[in-house]
Amino acid sequence: MLEIMRENASGWIIKILFAVIIFIFIFAFGMSGLNSSGDPALATVNGQVITRAEFEQMYQRASENIRRSNPDLDQAQIKTPEFKQMILGELISRKLLLAEAEKLGIRASDAEVSAGIAAQPMFKDANGVFSKDVYQSALRGIRMTPSQFEADYRQELTIDKVQEAVAAPADVSEAQARQLYDWVGEQATIDYVAVAPADYYDQVQVSDAEVEEYFKANQDKYMIPPQVTLRYVAFTPAALAKYQTVSSDEIKAYFEANKDKMQEPEQVKARHILVMVKDSDPAEVKEKAKERIDKIYARAKAGEDFAALAVENSDGPSGPDGGELGWFGRGAMVPAFEEAAFALNKGDISEPVKTRFGWHVILVEDKKEGTVKTLDEAKDEIKGLIAEEKASEKINELLDQSMDRLVSGMDITAIAAEIGVEPTTTEPMPAQFLAQILGMTPEAAKSVEALAPGAAQKSPVAITGGYMLVEKVEDIPSTLMDLELVKPSILNTLKDQKGTKLAEQEAEKIVAALTGPDAEAAAKTYASRIKTSEPFDRQGNIPDLGRSVPLTKAVFEAKDTSWLKFPYTMPGGLVVVARLNKHIPASDETWKEQREFWLQQANDNYRRETLAAFMDDLSKNADINIARPDLLQ
Repeated sequence: MLEIMRENASGWIIKILFAVIIFIFIFAFGMSGLNSSGDPALATVNGQVITRAEFEQMYQRASENIRRSNPDLDQAQIKTPEFKQMILGELISRKLLLAEAEKLGIRASDAEVSAGIAAQPMFKDANGVFSKDVYQSALRGIRMTPSQFEADYRQELTIDKVQEAVAAPADVSEAQARQLYDWVGEQATIDYVAVAPADYYDQVQVSDAEVEEYFKANQDKYMIPPQVTLRYVAFTPAALAKYQTVSSDEIKAYFEANKDKMQEPEQVKARHILVMVKDSDPAEVKEKAKERIDKIYARAKAGEDFAALAVENSDGPSGPDGGELGWFGRGAMVPAFEEAAFALNKGDISEPVKTRFGWHVILVEDKKEGTVKTLDEAKDEIKGLIAEEKASEKINELLDQSMDRLVSGMDITAIAAEIGVEPTTTEPMPAQFLAQILGMTPEAAKSVEALAPGAAQKSPVAITGGYMLVEKVEDIPSTLMDLELVKPSILNTLKDQKGTKLAEQEAEKIVAALTGPDAEAAAKTYASRIKTSEPFDRQGNIPDLGRSVPLTKAVFEAKDTSWLKFPYTMPGGLVVVARLNKHIPASDETWKEQREFWLQQANDNYRRETLAAFMDDLSKNADINIARPDLLQ
């Protein structure tokens, strides 16, 4: 039992939150109003039908609830096949559990249903008493009748009873909970000698033949992804503002009315290096991206020219310009990037920062404190604000006019000329990043990507701040980069590899010396290089070294303070020779404070594992047929 809990201990919080979310959206919105006898079957479970309407409405309501509870969540994550499969899995589980309840003769009584509903805070009046009026009003808000809600609530209670019956024998003792607490809370420190690949770069030679051989063997790494060129007319306040007339009197009146707002906000001037990676990429791709940014960060911190590093390594559009972003204020960048940039001092380089675009390393070149503007200083900004206000009033009219012309067969260029604006033709851009670059949904981006060259999207595309009419100009297939362009990157990669190999060889010599017959003399030889880490736990984030699961496992399994028999290569290439310094037991005082918490968590976790095994057994013995797998894509 404890082995199961140990393997899953680090995921407890996620599991608990996820279970709460699932319960909330099932309970709050119900299912009994979703059945449709004429609706096509999405799946069947032992002959019981799950309709398309059941799935789609549960999916919509789950998505809405998660968006409300986590507004910063990347919306693409709740449109993935994985999320849709999770929704279907919940529906299948409900069918199986209700069937099991019927087999076992388990059913929630009328009294239990009434008492459960009356206890819900959402159905109580200002005095905290159940109110029939509040109850009925709340149900009207989710378009359900009392009979539908009560039938569904009865199902929820019935499912709870089945789960309780299954999990009841799964309680753990205090001794078992303490054992788990001790295991999770234990820490360790290590003594170590670190060998850096960079220390051997001056010994490394890389020939042109090696570069060419590496390039040929790894061409998949140096492919320019498929790109597209688009032409569009944007109907947003910002895009249409330049076509508006703003008088000096309007500017002055705005300034007088908004003097308190006329402040120059805090700004930073920065460069960045971006290693692109998406949340939907495979784990292997994510790991390689992280390894790559860690190496770039190490080189930047070591003093290499940041702009040159950006030209050589950045996947972002600012890469050819040395990662130059210019001046920007708060709200201009995604939150994680902004937080990191504004936390830096002038001249500082950030550790790798993760956003939805990938991994960034940021250099802050300068900073400006906020100041109050004069009319002369603010006039251009005010002109832009007024122009955008005027433009926003014309968006619908211009969009309607443009749609009439699009339907009649006119192309984007001709439409733009007739309504008095200039179309924009993009530079070639990666097709996979259309959504991020143009601010449209992933579905719209796929639709635009699928257009034939010369064809236009037949309806407006929603983008950040408004809409656009768009047509494809050109498809550019994936091509291999020129060797000369990527040669500096390959040289560094090979230099890293050779440096790491030499570092590993040196580390192996150190291990042999520290564990050999003259270990005492070797310990004196390397004494000046031996450092002691700060405490770390089984998660394996070792201060100043990084995360290594193999090293962490070896340290916590060590029975004494002998040097470990193998060196360990850390993220970024650092090679470490290590030994256990000491194990630090979990605190007795903390156990006394958290005893009830750990008892509850140990019980909850093991009960979840018991239920999961029960559901797995039900699923394996069930006849489950998914008739419409396309709906899960």
